[in-house]
Amino acid sequence: RALAAATCELQWLIYVFKDFHVTTVKPLVLYCDNLSAIHIAANPVFHERTKHLEIDCHLVLEKLHSGLMKLLPVSSQHQLA
Repeated sequence: RALAAATCELQWLIYVFKDFHVTTVKPLVLYCDNLSAIHIAANPVFHERTKHLEIDCHLVLEKLHSGLMKLLPVSSQHQLA
């Protein structure tokens, strides 16, 4: 869910930048310290345990395929947030 929320925030920031006529370089890089979330988002295979994440996965996958963002793993030690 955090990855989907970050994706929505990223989309919102792009709209704000566009309103202020600020250009952005695509794809934007989104770092995630949860490898499982990255794998589920990139390959949304239906599992009984991930059923509740289906909508979130489709949102993230749509933005990945559209070229809006790129997901990269980062270790928890180097995660700034």
